Amino acid sequence: MSNPRRPRRQQQRAIDTRQRILDTAGALFVMDSYEGTSIGDLITAAQTSKGAFYRHFPGGKVEVATAIMHNTLTMDGLREQRIMLQEVVDIGMILAHRISHENALQAALKLSFHSNAPETYGTPWPDWIAFNTEQLTEARRRGELKNFVDVEEQAYQIAGNWAGVVLISNTLDRHMRNVETRISRMYRNLMTAIAVPDLLPEIDFSVDRGRHLHTAFLDGPADRTDPAEPEPPQGEPVVGTRGE
Repeated sequence: MSNPRRPRRQQQRAIDTRQRILDTAGALFVMDSYEGTSIGDLITAAQTSKGAFYRHFPGGKVEVATAIMHNTLTMDGLREQRIMLQEVVDIGMILAHRISHENALQAALKLSFHSNAPETYGTPWPDWIAFNTEQLTEARRRGELKNFVDVEEQAYQIAGNWAGVVLISNTLDRHMRNVETRISRMYRNLMTAIAVPDLLPEIDFSVDRGRHLHTAFLDGPADRTDPAEPEPPQGEPVVGTRGE
């Protein structure tokens, strides 16, 4: 009689191996660059075999880079908010928190600026610009934006400003520990320029907002309220969470 647990254990080992390769690749791409990292380096550092590596990534290093690019820049932790511009801030703060802690996200940022990225392993910037455009369009519908704001141009600038602040901060500081503070200031300056004045005091620019939102997401459904919002009165519905 076969052991029904064995396939599940084998499947989990395969998942763990694949993730270990991706985590290792992220660290190596940050430290030694994509070009400076060989498949042999990946196999050795990930403590796996050549056969296991190619079972998961038959396309080699390019497929590893593609997986990093597609798996890291996600909306994880973003929640629906009463103010749409708060969501614009929140996704940037979540990513700022994550990039200061995750090698894979740092690697994805570096990879995204290679001249051949769109043709080789993809780049996240068009998707983020499109996402920003949707958020800002909804913010305009709700009356949150000043009249002069060009939604499409602003969506492009948000992505560019975020990336520029992160890259310059890392270059000058030689670490990512100040990124959340600088991104928070960037969004405060941005919202001061584009949001209607009465709305500005209601937007939370806390440096640790991204950490709170992402940690709540990782902790699962036990805590579904916005950490920056008060508990709703009894009998009123709680605002839903993205992905529910």
